[in-house]
Amino acid sequence: MKTLFLMLSFIFASLSSIQPDQSTSIFVSEGESMAPTLNSNDRFVADKTYYDSHPMQRGDIVIFQAEKDRQYVKRVIALPGETLEYKDDILYINNKAVDEPYLAAAKNVAKKENLYLTEDFGPITIPQDTIFVIGDNRLNSLDSRMIGPIHVNQIVGKMLNKLPSH
Repeated sequence: MKTLFLMLSFIFASLSSIQPDQSTSIFVSEGESMAPTLNSNDRFVADKTYYDSHPMQRGDIVIFQAEKDRQYVKRVIALPGETLEYKDDILYINNKAVDEPYLAAAKNVAKKENLYLTEDFGPITIPQDTIFVIGDNRLNSLDSRMIGPIHVNQIVGKMLNKLPSH
């Protein structure tokens, strides 16, 4: 009985540390559009109220309502009012090169195969109240390159951390 009580106490403590309040939720990634950052079936914690008190930043990973019953998880590449362009696999924001360290390994693989990870496009100026998002798996992601900028009202939350595999 004491062992059962200890096990239940541990489980309760684990759950409460994952979801301490109503502002966070656990999500499950579907598909490979954010690989290697998030692979299919990876679980992660997102804060649904984060942007109530923090500004959105380039590089944030956000969950947004893509369709009535479908949410996507992607990385913020450009913010409202910014002009973005990809040229020779380099991101330019307002004509300045921006480092994307989360793509380093994938870019090295693509370079060895004489490929670009991200095709050239732009320049595109991001309208007010919208953001431009792209999946880390640039060759296999349905994102703002196809569906356009995402209105900030569609943002469900910010990914805080990936949970260990079970």
